[in-house]
Amino acid sequence: MRTAVYIRVSTEEQASDGFSMAAQKERLTAYISSQGWTLSTIYADEGFSAKDTKRPALQRMLGDIRSGSIDVVLVYRLDRLTRSVLDLYRLLQDFEKYGVRFKSCTEVYDTTTAIGRLFITLVAALAQWERENLGERVKLGMEQMARERKRPGGPPPYGYMLHHHQLIPHPEEAKVVSRMYQQYLSGYTPGQIAEKANRDGHLGKHGGKWSGSTVTRLLRNPVYYGALRWNYAEAGGQQNKRDEWILVEDAHPAIVDRETFLKVQERMGLRQRTHPRVLSSPFVFSGLLYCARCKAEMRGKTADIRKGGGKRYRHIYYLCKNRANGICQAPALREDRLEDEVLGQLSSAQEEMGSVFRRIVQERCRSSTAAADDRKQLTKKRQRWMKAYEAGVITLEELAARQQDLRRLEQEMSSGGNEAFFAPGAIDWRQWTDWKWIWQQAAREERRHLALLLLERVEAEAWTTQGKKKQRTVKVRAIFYR
Repeated sequence: MRTAVYIRVSTEEQASDGFSMAAQKERLTAYISSQGWTLSTIYADEGFSAKDTKRPALQRMLGDIRSGSIDVVLVYRLDRLTRSVLDLYRLLQDFEKYGVRFKSCTEVYDTTTAIGRLFITLVAALAQWERENLGERVKLGMEQMARERKRPGGPPPYGYMLHHHQLIPHPEEAKVVSRMYQQYLSGYTPGQIAEKANRDGHLGKHGGKWSGSTVTRLLRNPVYYGALRWNYAEAGGQQNKRDEWILVEDAHPAIVDRETFLKVQERMGLRQRTHPRVLSSPFVFSGLLYCARCKAEMRGKTADIRKGGGKRYRHIYYLCKNRANGICQAPALREDRLEDEVLGQLSSAQEEMGSVFRRIVQERCRSSTAAADDRKQLTKKRQRWMKAYEAGVITLEELAARQQDLRRLEQEMSSGGNEAFFAPGAIDWRQWTDWKWIWQQAAREERRHLALLLLERVEAEAWTTQGKKKQRTVKVRAIFYR
């Protein structure tokens, strides 16, 4: 009879139980000779678990069974084929459908009788129980390791390295991680942070380039403020239930402090709750301004007003979204009056908010200093190539190619913005905490960026006072990020 031999090992079984591929093959071929059968094919799955049937060699064998080229399937032991009762039923149904017998070299099974099928099912159930019980024991052991502030396993995240099962900061990578957190708090998006890291030559843990999504995952990982998180998974927008994963504080040295980490999470949460159209809106206070009466969002609108002499003026107003359906009767707010009130409150909190803006500009200064150093290095390289050409080490064509590469690098650095503006020593901090002056100097897009960076929420309302001349009064309550 044409006999197909199926052998399988997983790494731990091969080491502990001695079920090596060679040992199984030797025993099974000897068994075939003793029975007078003919060896058809040997199907071997090395390093695959028997928890399911997604194994390449097993799938090839099932294909050959359906083609009618196999009479007997021979295994060393039943758990080499499967450890799942449901999979066993399906496999036996396929064997029976195509007239294939099943035989174990070390166990007595007869799948042609009811009692034989019952016996083999009970053995498969015990194998499944053993596998699941082992998984539970491993899970409990890893949970205990996490609670004891020991890393349960896996490679260290970017920014860390392993030393005696403990995470310690990597000297160079930790600086990159810390800079990424500060850049995000300074207004950079994850995509911009990734772009800058790639441009500066900082590659990921396995040498790959950064992307916005990888930076986002890094910013969300509590490992960087010294916490150990285990059994946490996030895929397709879903994450494990909070009571199923473990978070242990002060498990290893931190790269960023907890306060910085929480500020980043707060900012990221705000961006997630804000619609992309709001983030890209041309209106300065869009997504930040709410009606003080009904707490609904206020939306921007432009209007042209014609005054005496036929001159037209364009004004921007904010209207409560509940006004259209008659729920709220709050009057429209003019943007210039709203700006005056917000800037007044910013000025009253000048000392606190000045530190926020100082941190932002200092981050830009560090980037500017790095860019200036890079330009000095390019100048030195250009001089070295010229000396090499004069000494006859390289040809004129090679010199031209090197000069072209250096010019391209200079253009890439120049596209990063006006670094001279943020050069160290070029900033008068007394002037840079004058918010009204800053607002006047800023373009409209820059005002929008500053509003998103500094303001968490603004509640406002307006009313008209009666007298000799009607006047519109605006009341504003601004909540700032600290």
